[in-house]
Amino acid sequence: MGVAGNFKKFDKRIKIIKNKDNKGVLYSKSLGILKAKGKFIMFLDSDDLFVNEEIFSICYEEAMEDDIEIVEFSGLESDFNQFQINGTMPKIPLYSRYKKNNEIIKQPQLSQYLYKKLEDGRYKLIDGYLWGKSIKTQVLKKTLKIIGPNIYEKRLNYGDDRLINLVLFRVAKSFKFIKEYGYIYNQNNESITHSNTTIKNCRDELNIIYFTYHFTKNTNETDIVAYEILHRWNKILYPGLNNKKNKKKLKKIIKRLLKDKFVSEVNKIRLLNITINMTSNISSA
Repeated sequence: MGVAGNFKKFDKRIKIIKNKDNKGVLYSKSLGILKAKGKFIMFLDSDDLFVNEEIFSICYEEAMEDDIEIVEFSGLESDFNQFQINGTMPKIPLYSRYKKNNEIIKQPQLSQYLYKKLEDGRYKLIDGYLWGKSIKTQVLKKTLKIIGPNIYEKRLNYGDDRLINLVLFRVAKSFKFIKEYGYIYNQNNESITHSNTTIKNCRDELNIIYFTYHFTKNTNETDIVAYEILHRWNKILYPGLNNKKNKKKLKKIIKRLLKDKFVSEVNKIRLLNITINMTSNISSA
């Protein structure tokens, strides 16, 4: 049981959940959420750090004072390898461009929070992670009911945070951002996000995109699906299209988007270019 087992010896509240088979990151997170009994949940990836011991009580107080279901605190992006070489921790604030200190957002505005609409009508994802948040447990459990076991049992290892956030910010009633720093996100080039398992990552991404399409279908947010395809075309989707199933699934999604009245004309043109690239093997969007 390693380090976790040692902690359990000193604190009986710690529970270790071990899967007999490797079912992927999303399944493991979902299992932990469903078994959780506390009022709030925070996530910590294995290669990241909490850097403020008071952040837990701060988030709890913020949540209770204003009846907030998601309290997000600030994070820093860093490269631990660079830290080991230079002895200094480079600090890059995450998401500060789009967020205001002590900003409280409630529904229906909260549903449109994750994706910022640009001047040309397209969308940009501004928050794709679960870390750096204190989230009410019951809200996360409601989120998983909507996602359903058909998705979180697909052994997804890539993009799982983004999928949960997509639903979470529509289920939650309130959100607050605070400037207090509490998390360091390690830019790990050996992580799953940066791995070379192109066919698997492409398959995971397409499962998420397919879910997003059905979740936003017949709404003015369907253009989010087009954005995700275009944004992830070169690094994730195109390299995995040597697999015939991946290629067929992407073509099916694009075909539906091209007929959708809620997808912007500029994105339809770019999606048409992608269909041409899939045929001619040119990697550009």
